[in-house]
Amino acid sequence: MNIKYFHQLRFTLIITLLFIITEPVFSQKIIITEKNADCNSAIDISGRMNIAASAPISFGSINEISSNKRDIYYFENEHYTVWYSFVPEKNALLSFTISPDKATDDYDFILFECPTNDCCNGIKNKTIKPIRTNISRTKVYADGITGLNDYAIQEYVHEGKGDNFSKSVVIKKGVKYILLLDNVYGGTGGHSISFEYGPIKKERIRTTKPKLNLNIVENKTNKLLEADITIIHFDKDHNTDTTIKSGSSLFMPLNIGEFYELRIKKDNYLLEELSIRAHDDDSLITKTVVLTMANVGASFELKKLYFRGGTAQFTGQYKNILMKLLRVMKENPSLKIKIIGHVNRPNGSYRQKSEEYYNQLSIDRAKAVSDYLIKRGISEGRLDFFGVGYSEMIYPDATKQSEMQKNRRVEIIVTDF
Repeated sequence: MNIKYFHQLRFTLIITLLFIITEPVFSQKIIITEKNADCNSAIDISGRMNIAASAPISFGSINEISSNKRDIYYFENEHYTVWYSFVPEKNALLSFTISPDKATDDYDFILFECPTNDCCNGIKNKTIKPIRTNISRTKVYADGITGLNDYAIQEYVHEGKGDNFSKSVVIKKGVKYILLLDNVYGGTGGHSISFEYGPIKKERIRTTKPKLNLNIVENKTNKLLEADITIIHFDKDHNTDTTIKSGSSLFMPLNIGEFYELRIKKDNYLLEELSIRAHDDDSLITKTVVLTMANVGASFELKKLYFRGGTAQFTGQYKNILMKLLRVMKENPSLKIKIIGHVNRPNGSYRQKSEEYYNQLSIDRAKAVSDYLIKRGISEGRLDFFGVGYSEMIYPDATKQSEMQKNRRVEIIVTDF
């Protein structure tokens, strides 16, 4: 036998064998049963970096978690839950990402460290406290994704407005951990979890607060523009305080991990809003807000309002974007707009569909925005919508997902003010 051919064949056999051995570990879906909704029947996932599972179907025979509303440690009640357990093979900084199969599903989680063998009773009677939680409702805006990562600030995030990720946690070799997931609204959507065991980092000690440098400019001239600035500050307990300032620039310190919402308003201009949260590694955050004059014919894109390919279904943080447009319409009752839908035409004739298909899809996307506004009190008489198919793609020869996504967009034109 030819030596070169022998080595190629040997290599192919080794790779094939490795694939056969390892592939079921990552692709075999865990089928969750009703008993897995109780702690004493937690699914052991020790040693697995990735899992995929079906949807939880109940809270089991025992409702082991209950608390008051907005508790940072616990759900009010279990809904559709599954319990997992794992024992790490080394000391590490644990991060993980929980990804629902359906973007509309809202998965919350609680992570426990078990110092005793009688862990489940300790969890039920609350003598064992969680080491991390995330019960925030904002995960729906981010395709339902939640988990732990190294960029998050808070260890516990309670129900209501908050980050969809909590801070990574140091875990210990040989110690048992319990991860509880609750799919709040139920349904048939399963989930996947990806784990990352990183090196343990030393805590960074800050001596100064990060700063925000904000400038307000006019969209046509790009010159600084005086406006009213409303600053709404949410502290870590989600208490708020509001400050109102005027000017074309703003320079202010920020508290790490806390939310700031800025509303910039000027007569005869469209309202602009900005959300800010400073991370531990931020020193200076620079933002420029562009105000668009609300005269007839002015146009602007609903930036970062994207759609799933081939559908009129919103994706990403669409609610924040559409709520902003809704507030503009409500604060300017004489404003009328035209909503224009766009689509991406796949690069390659084998994937392309009929002209009628693309035109209708662009109309459906514009109509989805119109329907959102109408359902929330905006009169149909103030809205007009139509689609232009793929005739105005930003990237005519899009090959990257990011380019295709930007072709699937909605544009707004002011028709009366």
